[in-house]
Amino acid sequence: MNDKIDKDLLDEMEKTDEPLIRVIVQTYDGCKEEEDKKLAKSVGGEYMFDLPIISAFVAKLPKTGIKLLAMNKRVKKIFYDKPVSL
Repeated sequence: MNDKIDKDLLDEMEKTDEPLIRVIVQTYDGCKEEEDKKLAKSVGGEYMFDLPIISAFVAKLPKTGIKLLAMNKRVKKIFYDKPVSL
């Protein structure tokens, strides 16, 4: 399971007190908006939008939801959607 969760996301899960963490969920079978929405909601999260160029979607998920999602056979990898600044 943890091999599907990016190291930066594991670190964020340990240090944050926020109820939801913004993540990028990469899938094996590409973007399927309705299925992606159901998947995020099924683990207590909120779907935001698809990233078709990398077969992924963005969602806000609780820590427990991230762990549950990592067990889903459709999920390839879950990354922390880190804030970026210049």
